[in-house]
Amino acid sequence: MPRMVEIAAIVEVGRTLKNIALGASPWVPGQRHYGIGGFTADELTAALASDIPGARIESVDVIAGDAMTTDHAHLVLTWNADGRAAQLPTALFTKGTPAGVSTRILNSAFGLCQNEVRFYNELYPAVADITLTPYGARLRSGGRFAIALATLEPNEATFFELGSTVPLGHAEAVIDSLAKLHAAYWNSPRFGGALKWLTPYSRQPGWPIGQRVMPLINRTWLQRRDDVPTEIKQLTTRYLKNQNIFDTELESMSPTFCHGDTHAANTFTRADGTAGLFDWQQVHKANGMRDVTYFIGWSLEPEARAASEKDLIARYLGGLRTHGVDDVPSLADAFELHRWLMVIAWNAAWAPLAMYGGDDETLCTGLLSRFTAALQDLDTAEALRGILDRRT
Repeated sequence: MPRMVEIAAIVEVGRTLKNIALGASPWVPGQRHYGIGGFTADELTAALASDIPGARIESVDVIAGDAMTTDHAHLVLTWNADGRAAQLPTALFTKGTPAGVSTRILNSAFGLCQNEVRFYNELYPAVADITLTPYGARLRSGGRFAIALATLEPNEATFFELGSTVPLGHAEAVIDSLAKLHAAYWNSPRFGGALKWLTPYSRQPGWPIGQRVMPLINRTWLQRRDDVPTEIKQLTTRYLKNQNIFDTELESMSPTFCHGDTHAANTFTRADGTAGLFDWQQVHKANGMRDVTYFIGWSLEPEARAASEKDLIARYLGGLRTHGVDDVPSLADAFELHRWLMVIAWNAAWAPLAMYGGDDETLCTGLLSRFTAALQDLDTAEALRGILDRRT
């Protein structure tokens, strides 16, 4: 078995290197259809007005926005008289192939755009009420893709910035949405069929490369920061050194469909108080507590987290029961899981900061101190030792 695992890892590394090369390439066939300006007026007319006779989009103006792991833009739609009379949408949000080579390589190597396109094309209908409406999603090799989504006006929803904290009411609403999402796919037999592509994080595209890069970033960035306590540096190194063991621990639990990146900036509050999620690039199969802990760690200041995390977890478990899940864990078991899963949320914070956000010292200081408090309060180091003692 170890030999087979080794061979599979080598194959995956080879596939990842191929995807890196495709991502680095400045051109692939048909790539003009896979950027922020990739959707034509005719395509968007068909998506938005198929049931409105005579309605037609006359022009599409692209208002370029920010560029993160993908390029973002707003589309301004000019309709003919029939479209205006029907009061059809005049704006959409779009994301597409990154113009920057490094982010295109990231997308291609780790399958981020593939995940999101497949979510909108295959999974969206089951969770339509907790995300944005798609009007087109397509994919090509080399990190090339394009997605067009509905927009929400400021009077319709509240959005959050990366690293921002959220009020308790929004946290509760996000927990409710996660319970609904996870219940829909809890222990689903579809994971062995139509959803076989939705793998655990440890088997996502590019993960063997990621496992080799993370310890390097840890040594060259995190371990050199004076504002990270020694005990946190030590538990980070221990986790990375034994990540396969912790992956096995998580993957032994009841799986569901996980969003994978549930920080506050990927959530929004509607005017009616319900919460939605977007940015589905890191979807995967895991126990739902991964999403819950990730959200709590990223989105609440230490005092608010300490005062509310058990109540939020209890609310989540109750939501699972309400939506028909039978094998809901006890609060004690879920909280024990929460204790060690906080290290996953922590790694998802400091590693991107090291690669992309190291110059934003306010963001760095805020997130590092927030997670340091969480890891210390929960005694995550002790929880990790317990798993290692049991599995080694």
